[in-house]
Amino acid sequence: MNGRTDSSVAISTGRFIHRKILIRLFLGWLFPSVAVGGGVLWLEINRIRQFVHELALRESATFSGESAHNLERLDSSARQHLAELERQLVNQHFLVVELYDRNKQLQLETIRPGQEVAEQGIDRYRHRFPQVGEFSHEVHFIRGELLLVILVPLKGVQDYLTGYFEGIYQVDRQTLDSIKDDLLRTLLFVSLGITFTTFLMYPIILMLNRGLIKLSGDLLKGNLELMNVLGCAIAERDSDTNSHNYRVTFYALRLGEAIGLSREDIHNLIAGAFLHDVGKIGIRDPILLKPGKLTPEEFEVMKTHVSLGVDILSKSSWLSGARDVVEFHHEKFDGTGYPQGLKAEAIPLNARIFAIVDVFDALTSKRPYKESWTMSEAIAMLERDSGSHFDPQLVSVFALIAPRLHEEMSGFDEHRIEAMLQHLIAPYFLTTTIGAGAKTHSSQY
Repeated sequence: MNGRTDSSVAISTGRFIHRKILIRLFLGWLFPSVAVGGGVLWLEINRIRQFVHELALRESATFSGESAHNLERLDSSARQHLAELERQLVNQHFLVVELYDRNKQLQLETIRPGQEVAEQGIDRYRHRFPQVGEFSHEVHFIRGELLLVILVPLKGVQDYLTGYFEGIYQVDRQTLDSIKDDLLRTLLFVSLGITFTTFLMYPIILMLNRGLIKLSGDLLKGNLELMNVLGCAIAERDSDTNSHNYRVTFYALRLGEAIGLSREDIHNLIAGAFLHDVGKIGIRDPILLKPGKLTPEEFEVMKTHVSLGVDILSKSSWLSGARDVVEFHHEKFDGTGYPQGLKAEAIPLNARIFAIVDVFDALTSKRPYKESWTMSEAIAMLERDSGSHFDPQLVSVFALIAPRLHEEMSGFDEHRIEAMLQHLIAPYFLTTTIGAGAKTHSSQY
């Protein structure tokens, strides 16, 4: 790589790490703010719940102890007396008061006038009756109002269960506004504190990460140079130029992006595009450089470049992701390819992508033995072999983007293509090199 591409890699590395630091600092601000806000809200609601519970215990005492009635057998006088007690409670504290017998059957209900809608809203939720000696409570936010439902067991003499008292309490607007104000005030103070700390920490973190940024840039540069060197070695032996490697990598990258390929898969696709013919380094010159058509015996030898390439990749775990392209880009969609005769989706997706762009670039490039085809002629050939040689869905996607990509490539010389490509692929290799990139799921093309 030349100085311009080195600089591009360094800039990409720095931007990537700065962006990751800012994202993590933002999350470090967001999570504590949400946690503190949730804690404040829980404490406020719990304080009100405790108040309503004590209120319900105090008021339900009117229906308990020696004053307790047998709620399963109420005469008209007892029913009238209990209804009057309920009316007093709804006029003072509760929106709704209900009395259930010990079999959990509703016996009496009194609703504050005008609060029927609130009672109907609560009725959509099933009651959870408490065990003996316990109580249950529910919190509901209905039509902008905070409602607490308290169910308290009623006991007669000798703690004998006689039924249940239910009160629906509405938190008044002043208290609700006070909760909101306390919550907003607390969140404001927490946010300001965390934001101030973040601004102080950011330059410190950057200073501590300078070494990491330089190391990551050097590692990325070394990895890309490794692929580039191997690709160049094959291009030199095969009487080709590096431009082919750069172009097919560019086309493959853009097609992968167009179908929503994940970052990891695009990383592997790029590596495979650079190294697709790496096994040709082991093919003897009389066969590799033969200008005419190969004999059947020679073609069998030529096909061994696939297994040679796989063997070369096996020496490096970092290059192992390139294997799908190296091993399977000569397979055909109808199963007539080599080395395994795989068919349709059995061929790895990256290999199916590369098969298209490899043939497209070969057709649209001038070689010593042929003139270049026009872009439309090359697309027509891909579409003609769609379903036999190529994946038809991938061909349909590539046909839409190929004219723009081909026009972009035709205006660049080899050095400009190299510089642009290094800039485009750096983020994908930074993601896996640093181990901090978020993966996205592949979509169906």
